[in-house]
Amino acid sequence: MHGGDAMEELVRVETHGSLALVALNRPEKRNALNPLMLQQLHQHLLQLSQDPTVHVIILYGEGAGFCAGADLALLEQARKENNFQAFSEAEELLQECVKLLATCPKITMAAMHGFVLGSGLDLALACDLRVAAAGTQIAANNVRLGLVPDGGATWALPRLIGLGPAMAMLLSGDPVEAEGAYRLGLIHKRVHAGRHLEEAAAWGGELARCCWGAHAAIKRLARVDPRLTLEAALKEEREAQKRLFEDGLPSRSAGRTPS
Repeated sequence: MHGGDAMEELVRVETHGSLALVALNRPEKRNALNPLMLQQLHQHLLQLSQDPTVHVIILYGEGAGFCAGADLALLEQARKENNFQAFSEAEELLQECVKLLATCPKITMAAMHGFVLGSGLDLALACDLRVAAAGTQIAANNVRLGLVPDGGATWALPRLIGLGPAMAMLLSGDPVEAEGAYRLGLIHKRVHAGRHLEEAAAWGGELARCCWGAHAAIKRLARVDPRLTLEAALKEEREAQKRLFEDGLPSRSAGRTPS
């Protein structure tokens, strides 16, 4: 952890109506994640997940790229001192952020550009939707540091793009550009360079006009244990639908969000 960071806003949040824009704000360090930054990110995500006025959370990076992964200074210090505890604490914070992005009742979206590496990829994979600018380099490069992914990539990648392509990314650490990532199904939209945040916000605005209660239920249902039987999944869907009716469905007109 760097001494100067203590006074900095390493994660910045802006809200625009029902959209929340969450910026990784450490551009001079390529938005590398250190414990303070992860603490701030977790705090903001927790608050936003409980805010009834927010329906979509968009995560993006300031500066040249989305996120370069974990702060290597922390890793080198842990190796030098043979102290896994400090690294483990940061790892735990990362995992808490991943779980919040994946399970909070809001639509979460990663707006990516430049580079999306290691733990940065973990954060992006935890989001429901991903938008990437042309030229974005995406890599699970943990293996090149002699490490395994510790923010869910070994779980998420095979489910998103299939075991074969996932193994190639995980074992090699080689980057995939936005166009290739789109073909693999790793990202949902690829956009012109410099337009990742604008396009993500436009998409988020469209989604926010739909019934947020249905979004929350769909997200929960889609992320249940994949070993769940079809019969059990159908039952879960019926129960979710019942709750939506009991809570009051919105008018069909313009897909308005219920007040």
